[in-house]
Amino acid sequence: MMLISKRWSFLFLLPLILAASFIFKANGSEGTIALDDIISEPNIRVLLIKSTNQLDMVTQTAWVLQTMGGEKVMDLPEKTPIKLSEKNGIITVEAGGKKVQLPELVLEAVTPHGVIEIKKVPYGVGWWWENAEDRTYEGRLEIRISHKGGMEVVDEMKMEDYLAGVVPSEIGSTSPQEALRAQAVAARSEALMALVTGKYAGPNNDIGSDVESQAFTGNVKRTPASDEAVSATRGLAMLHDDNFLAAYYASCCGGHTEDIRNVWPSRSEEKGYWNTAIFDSEKKHKFDLTKEDDLRLWLKEDPDVYCNPNKHKVPAWASKNFRWERVFTADEVTTSVAAKKDVGRIIAVKAIKRGPSGRMIEVEFIGEKGVYKTGPELTIRQIFDPPLKSAAFVVDTEGPSNRPEKFIFRGGGWGHGVGMCQTGAIVMAIEGKTFREILAHYYPAAKIKSIY
Repeated sequence: MMLISKRWSFLFLLPLILAASFIFKANGSEGTIALDDIISEPNIRVLLIKSTNQLDMVTQTAWVLQTMGGEKVMDLPEKTPIKLSEKNGIITVEAGGKKVQLPELVLEAVTPHGVIEIKKVPYGVGWWWENAEDRTYEGRLEIRISHKGGMEVVDEMKMEDYLAGVVPSEIGSTSPQEALRAQAVAARSEALMALVTGKYAGPNNDIGSDVESQAFTGNVKRTPASDEAVSATRGLAMLHDDNFLAAYYASCCGGHTEDIRNVWPSRSEEKGYWNTAIFDSEKKHKFDLTKEDDLRLWLKEDPDVYCNPNKHKVPAWASKNFRWERVFTADEVTTSVAAKKDVGRIIAVKAIKRGPSGRMIEVEFIGEKGVYKTGPELTIRQIFDPPLKSAAFVVDTEGPSNRPEKFIFRGGGWGHGVGMCQTGAIVMAIEGKTFREILAHYYPAAKIKSIY
């Protein structure tokens, strides 16, 4: 995939008040904190909107429009519509019958946990689920001109309040409590890692609000159960070699997780994921999924793994992800590959190398005029639009062997497969496992520590 605290006026002195708690690295990204110096809950700045020329909002409680320096510009009573537009680097604000122009601005609630609605917030940009929806937020909103042009919106809040908006967005608020708690610890680990390393940082933010980091949807998905999971695990995070673990997770592993080096070679230094790919069960299996024949049997059989809907009770949204099929005409495959490299009509798809989960690391699309070789996992999936659910697939054909008419992709899982299988975590929780047992299963090299 919310109790998002705001920063009060006196907290403009926050860097001084917390000087003993936070030490900011001179050579790091702005706002990056040294791990050993996090002894109390930090703030985090979340990029809600990257660039837009127009914004419509409605206050749900009383808010105040301020300059970045804290000077009050306008009171915004409850239920006040606000229209913001940008032109030539100037933001025009229309609200309550007034109009002001500013180069940048702050919106801040008058009371704790004040709420504001932002209309048509984009999400899933660049993915097949790209859309927009109205969302409500708390926190302290900073709106300025993006380096890309247009307005960017950043929401600053306390870490635990941020997590309250992440957990239900990532694993679903109806998940059992122990799965929600496992997700909370994983999301906290990821966010703290981001603060320390600057991995997702922009000029004015520490992390994004979409799948490039973690999905954060403000208040719209929060429930008492998801809030409880965050509060019950307050301050807990996973570490490996005394560093915060970048806690990866995906919707459904398909029965086996994957080694990070096969999915993201650029992240191969993250040793907490080396040789940690696991069979998603407490039982053993007989397959070597790096081999094509074994993978075919694996996909046809009904292995007793946590994310298998035929063996365990899984959420309705997950039931179609364990095994899937996509059928393409030869023309469709040829067109998709030609967007990368024109090798003529595609006549075969051949796996060159697979990881321990069966996910392709490298693949060849063989055409009548040449061969297109590519990888790794996500690059392979994104050849098609929409992308394939995972790279753990085999390909069959219909028609003459030297000129197939159709290509049938049969695969397992949804997502990269590194770290926690969210479907499996839900099943483990249903079957009585604790969040610590769930995390130990999916992150075997990590240790859980209370950070603050």
